[in-house]
Amino acid sequence: MDPQGVAITYNGLGKMEAAAAAVSTHGWAGLAEVVGRTASEMNPQNIVITYNGLGNMEAAAAAVSKLGWAGLAQAVRRTASEMKPQEVAITYNGLGKMEAAAAAVSTHGWAGLAEAVGRTASEMNPQNIAITYNGLGKIEAAAAVSTPGWAGLAEAADKNASEMNAQEVAITFNALGKLEAAAAAVSPLGWAVLAEAVERTASEMDPQEVAITYDGSGKLEAAAAAVSSSGWVGLAEAVARNASEMNEHEVSISLYALGVLPTAAAVLSPSTRKHLEAVVEREDPNMTAHGRKMTLRGCEKLKLRTPSAFL
Repeated sequence: MDPQGVAITYNGLGKMEAAAAAVSTHGWAGLAEVVGRTASEMNPQNIVITYNGLGNMEAAAAAVSKLGWAGLAQAVRRTASEMKPQEVAITYNGLGKMEAAAAAVSTHGWAGLAEAVGRTASEMNPQNIAITYNGLGKIEAAAAVSTPGWAGLAEAADKNASEMNAQEVAITFNALGKLEAAAAAVSPLGWAVLAEAVERTASEMDPQEVAITYDGSGKLEAAAAAVSSSGWVGLAEAVARNASEMNEHEVSISLYALGVLPTAAAVLSPSTRKHLEAVVEREDPNMTAHGRKMTLRGCEKLKLRTPSAFL
């Protein structure tokens, strides 16, 4: 297989669960060996779709050796200056999913990718922006991004917020809540347009999107201040609509965030509060000690009933 063949194979298998499930351990090992052998010849597109495919398949990623990851990391360093906006975004997204892959990237590699962020941010679309922020929020590579780089991403978010869908809005808020330097680069106008995007998309959010939007807002004073009453009402209605499908993690981070967002908590209706109490009761057995601590803190702040096991 040549570099393109390797990349296309991983990309295709990453999209077809049944096909990937049919690949044996030896099959993944063979593909992983080819990654190590061909990485030095890969172009940006090959690198991106290889990372993307591997990020979607645990068995495939587990088969890649340290030398294989190192080869891909070296290819990133070599080609970062040629990457297009989508390629930069998908690379960060893939690295954010795979600890072993990220660990192989050198300081110079991160610096090259960070420069690529600054160079391409003005051309990024809503999806590119969201997954770049998301990837950076999961890896220490964020430290390599310069102030102009963060400013470029912030300007891109400002320009594209009106076109972001619910997932993109939620991911952006969540990542900004983890990235202090990135959040500091967002202007008051930027927060305002992102807050408008929350209001516009809240009715389409699923349980995870609702939870991580609250979570991000709870960590970002400027973001929370920009959300209008209508925006908080929209999120509260999304909670009521999604409560029956929330898992233990989603309810715990939502409640904790609501506990530090009095304006958001104030618009929860009595029925929504009862929905939340029911979810806590249902998900109590699944919660970690940390999750219970977050849930209890939120319930106390909101004056919600908690299961006796919490007390």
